[in-house]
Amino acid sequence: MKALVSGLLLSGSLLLGSAPAALAHAAQTDYFVDLFAEELQLEFTASFSTGEPMDDAEVIVYAPGDRETPWQETTTDENGQFTFKPDAELVGDWRIEFKKDGHQDIRVVPIDDVGIDYQNISDVGDTEMHEVAHLRMGLAALSAVGLGAGAFLFQRRGFQR
Repeated sequence: MKALVSGLLLSGSLLLGSAPAALAHAAQTDYFVDLFAEELQLEFTASFSTGEPMDDAEVIVYAPGDRETPWQETTTDENGQFTFKPDAELVGDWRIEFKKDGHQDIRVVPIDDVGIDYQNISDVGDTEMHEVAHLRMGLAALSAVGLGAGAFLFQRRGFQR
């Protein structure tokens, strides 16, 4: 029984010890404008805050006015790169979502009758997807510690009788 209690307490402390490192891990997306490209396009690079590329990340593009039906679905390459080539006829705000391992970053790219409005590309940010995952991990760690403490107290009460 002592081994069980020790194991539960140790696993709980290991989980709690790893949570802060995981919380520092976020997604980010940078873009490069090629002003000399023959067609309308943006080059995106998605990565984690550690610098690791978001390779093979899911990319979902929504055209202006339709956030329900994806206009394009693809993945990033091994370097976390994706080339966005919008339909110039569809003016308005395009939404591009990058997702991998519970992390997500979203960019909004405005297109007007002149082309891409580079000055107003916005970052919706790293969404709560990873925060929820880390919250679950923290709750699991607290549960393990609670179970370990409960088993320890139950064991001690059993010896007192």
